[in-house]
Amino acid sequence: MQRRSRRFILVLIVGLMLLAASSQLPSGFPAPAQASSPPPDEPLVQGERPFRLPYAEPPGPNTWLPAQPYGNTTGAYYRRHTLYGASGGIHFGVDLSAPCGTQLVAIADGVVFAVDGPFGSAPHNLMIDHPELGYASMYGHLLEAPDLRPGQTVKQGEVVALVGDSAERCYRRPHVHLEIRDLKHVRKYNPAALIEADWDGMSLFGSSGRGFMRDLAEPRKWQSLYDQPEARTGGPIINDFENTWPFDWTQREDTQTVTRASLVETSPSQAQIPIATSLRSTPIAQQVTSGDCCTNPYWDQTSTQVRFVDQPVLDEPLGIWGVDLAADGLAPELVTQRLGIYSPDGRLMAYPDRDKGVAVVERLEDGRLWEFDTQEHGIGFTPDSQGVIWTAYDEDAPSDSREETLWLADLEGGNAQAVFSGQRTDPIAWLSDHELLMEQGFAGTSDIRLFKYSLEDGSQTELMEGPRMRGLAFSPNRRYLVYYVGLEAEAEKNGLWLLDLGVPQPTPRKLPFFGTYRWRNNYRLIYVPFEPGAASHDFYEYHVLTKQTRPLFPEGTNLTIANNDWDISPDGRKIALVAVKDRALDGIWVVDIVQSASKASNNLITGRLQ
Repeated sequence: MQRRSRRFILVLIVGLMLLAASSQLPSGFPAPAQASSPPPDEPLVQGERPFRLPYAEPPGPNTWLPAQPYGNTTGAYYRRHTLYGASGGIHFGVDLSAPCGTQLVAIADGVVFAVDGPFGSAPHNLMIDHPELGYASMYGHLLEAPDLRPGQTVKQGEVVALVGDSAERCYRRPHVHLEIRDLKHVRKYNPAALIEADWDGMSLFGSSGRGFMRDLAEPRKWQSLYDQPEARTGGPIINDFENTWPFDWTQREDTQTVTRASLVETSPSQAQIPIATSLRSTPIAQQVTSGDCCTNPYWDQTSTQVRFVDQPVLDEPLGIWGVDLAADGLAPELVTQRLGIYSPDGRLMAYPDRDKGVAVVERLEDGRLWEFDTQEHGIGFTPDSQGVIWTAYDEDAPSDSREETLWLADLEGGNAQAVFSGQRTDPIAWLSDHELLMEQGFAGTSDIRLFKYSLEDGSQTELMEGPRMRGLAFSPNRRYLVYYVGLEAEAEKNGLWLLDLGVPQPTPRKLPFFGTYRWRNNYRLIYVPFEPGAASHDFYEYHVLTKQTRPLFPEGTNLTIANNDWDISPDGRKIALVAVKDRALDGIWVVDIVQSASKASNNLITGRLQ
């Protein structure tokens, strides 16, 4: 609880400082430009987006990539009382990654309000007022103080600053944090609603923190790139939800009792939109839910049911719902009201007890419970479902130097033991019941080492060293690993890479495309090219053995994926995706790969898939 108290005091102090800074600026800073901000009760967007992106070049692995969007992201939620506590607990800007020193341009004509102002982002920042538009912009985490002065005018597209790193190291996380504010620099708006760009296309790629935290009392709230709430400097925390998905493993601030039942059942404050209203279909795709229902779809093991967490209407329970594609009609049915992390064999479920600050594992057949002190971190199961594993570290310690400890415990007797400890070390995936794939970063660089770690004897098997790997995805048999490298100074290092873990000393192979990807089976990779501005998002298949690529839907899908939210059925025959249309969610669609192949008389997909 002492750590909680420190967090509360820090947020209170920062909030008071920001409020004071916004109402009484120090000498040397001009008053806000005289123009009215959009009235609070009027929509911010009425058919137009007046700003441009802050980079002159298009996004890509060698230029810049989207990182964290604006809004109630999972990354912001977990730090709502600390890093983001001064502006309501949400990510109150958009993060766009680029190498240190990359030029940033003015997103619209304006007047410089401040350089290194009192309520910007370290180490350097720039604030520009746009009085003709009624907004202001702020560029944070700059490499150096811009050579501009308050009152100086700038033109849209003019170079105004250079990308830096919030940690001032230029290898950890170089990016610009871009905000759009009112002219009082208090209200903060969603850049995706105001900057003219293909946000749907850009969201197919990028770094971490892109998902949105879900309030289980209103599971469809704030799940789109475009419907995120307004933030206010010094405003109250607006996302301190009681129950969330994904889970919040930290202990509650208050003393209210949260029972096991309340983790899976809630009383919503308002009625929800029905799941199915007017559903549509195309020759290759079928809409199975409509409107904002529902994000994060996944498949059951039989590949016949698309599932999602939702509460269809006020009188229906919150839980996991599914649409059975083999049944007549597309009426959703309740699968279970139990939400949790399930073991591989489906017999166990893990969830947090936030009153006690522990992780609970429940055996579903008889309700027996085990509690584990994971130091308020998430928990996972071993592949054989006989144990649990978690990583613990001090949240307040610097990430580059904190000690991270991997813990393993059995279920019956607990027997928790530290099996590995190190700095900048993370478990990536299980390779077998007793072997983990691990990565460790090198101090002062973005490079990592990749190694296998044996839980039986503690031995390490070195695999490779190289630039930091992102977006790791394993083939079902755990032999192949796909990942991407971006924004390295040496352009040949950037791109998508394939690593064959079945050989003693694997050498990465660069793939001939760049985009978002999922494994279809052990040898086939499905991807959507990273092409912001494309009319629709189309799927391609790459065979890792033959090295051949082919379009899955030669005539296109005519669908746009929302926030990279899509999943392939276990049998590899269908794709479920959340669609977006005209900046609004358009339900879950199922695209039939086999049906498309049959229509195109494509003989590459016949018989049993490898």
